[in-house]
Amino acid sequence: MNNQTGPVKFLCINQPLVDAFLTSLDTEECSANTKRDYAVKLNKLKKEVQFDADESDLIEFLSCIENPNTRSNKAFALMRIRKHHHMATDQLVSFREDLKKEINIHRKTKAQENLDTLCSYTELCDELDKLKGRDYFMNYMFVKHGMRNRDLNAVYMKRRPKEITENVIVMDPRRKKPKVTLYVKDYKTANVYGNKEIVIKDQRLFDEIKSLKLKNSQPFFATKEGLKVSDSYLNVLAGRRSIRKYGEGKIAKILVKHCIDNSQFDKVQELSEQRGTSLGTLYTSYNLMDSTLQKKGT
Repeated sequence: MNNQTGPVKFLCINQPLVDAFLTSLDTEECSANTKRDYAVKLNKLKKEVQFDADESDLIEFLSCIENPNTRSNKAFALMRIRKHHHMATDQLVSFREDLKKEINIHRKTKAQENLDTLCSYTELCDELDKLKGRDYFMNYMFVKHGMRNRDLNAVYMKRRPKEITENVIVMDPRRKKPKVTLYVKDYKTANVYGNKEIVIKDQRLFDEIKSLKLKNSQPFFATKEGLKVSDSYLNVLAGRRSIRKYGEGKIAKILVKHCIDNSQFDKVQELSEQRGTSLGTLYTSYNLMDSTLQKKGT
């Protein structure tokens, strides 16, 4: 008789299911990042709920999660692993479909909260001007180009390498005219948008990077041992060092609102390409004005 309960019991049952599912992804057209995302979600879920339980039990578990986006993401992960193992998913599919309206209301509510509390784009730029070195570079890329944290996890090069195998910042400090080129290969939606090349001719940015006196092939953000930091640690770093500790997401929202307010729709298109985010997503999830809950006169 199995007397194991809770997380221990879940792990015994779930671990083989997770292992088999993740192994199956190796034979599919599935990026390493997608597989990593599934691994992270399922390795957390495997301690919380039994994957082969009745769908009603899974829905009861999911219903206790406050954020509807988190509910939907966990439901999708459960659907994927159960479908792979030929388990029922119809109720989970319906549950997730019903969440769409709630997610939309939740997004609009958050948009209104952000509209009421976040600073203006002008204030962002004023605070950016006060920064130096790596902090200036990081926040410049957030404020001016809407980049993601992971885009900036790059190595420094004085010249463009023959082959781009990772994210690279290319800048020759001896140039008379400023030019910084960011090559982004490793990012969230690379399988959709492909490699990105962003050329920036800004004297202040050029001077700030030059002041760091980086060596060729040196990681821009490095550990004490001189190695490139992990993406997860860069997320922590960005949270600490971003203007007002907003993080790249909130800064991107302020930037998108600024562009829309000033009818800079070509800039929104450029942000879509540089950030690797669809225009539809920018005009909804990243648009602070996209809220049916706005106050009169705003």
